[in-house]
Amino acid sequence: MIWDWLRGKGDGGEPVPRGSVIEAGIPNQERVDHLPLPEMLFLFHYQGFAKLPDDSLWQQKLLHWARQAEFLRALPRQSARDFLQESPIPGIDEQTLTSFFQVLFSEITRRLYIQGARQRPGVVGLRLSLVNEQSASPAARAIVAKDAFGLGQGVYPLTQIPENPDPGRENPFILRVLYNKDDS
Repeated sequence: MIWDWLRGKGDGGEPVPRGSVIEAGIPNQERVDHLPLPEMLFLFHYQGFAKLPDDSLWQQKLLHWARQAEFLRALPRQSARDFLQESPIPGIDEQTLTSFFQVLFSEITRRLYIQGARQRPGVVGLRLSLVNEQSASPAARAIVAKDAFGLGQGVYPLTQIPENPDPGRENPFILRVLYNKDDS
């Protein structure tokens, strides 16, 4: 059921999946046609990834592809297959493009999660923790250890959420919504 919902299939009469991650995202009726992927963020990761051609035409094609709603529904591997079938990149295999799309996928889902959190009443911020502490960069470790706003280590107000500090790598953070105790 959840896979059909994520892919936008179904008759619309089935119940919407529930759970903390799904509920923090964008409701089915508010889905967008274009995903939140600013060009500067795309270029930050494209250059950091360093396994794709340094070619503005390919950059624009990949950016356009990754901004389409189907990109998120198809998941990184299928998106890479579909892209390479439509527009083969000389010297780039499916696994390389899948790895890059995983980076973009993590950034887009992160942005959607933050957008969803901003729409919820009583949210005071997000707590960031590391997906994998052993492989995290020193910059990512510093972000989760910091208490810059007096909210606790790794907690940031919704207006001050740090970006992924590692160009070309998947977002290293797990995000958890924190609520004001008085409102919960």
